[in-house]
Amino acid sequence: MIELETSRTTESRASFVVGDRTFHVVTEVVEVKSPTGKVFSVFVSPIALLVLEPHSSYVVSLTDEEFAIEDLLSRVPELKGKILSLRDR
Repeated sequence: MIELETSRTTESRASFVVGDRTFHVVTEVVEVKSPTGKVFSVFVSPIALLVLEPHSSYVVSLTDEEFAIEDLLSRVPELKGKILSLRDR
């Protein structure tokens, strides 16, 4: 019997701009692979949008789970730089 390994990560790799707002898509990625590294399946699900405006930032949940900005920053640390660059403008 093959033992499969499952990993779960939260990422933000896509963003888009509408007017003066920048939206960062936060996704949860579940990957199932064999001990040799062969990938059997990948499940990608958008869970939230981090919205950056000129003078504020907030989170829009795309699931039943509520997210504070601090929650997303702990799960996706690279988002912190995006918020800090907004404040430096």
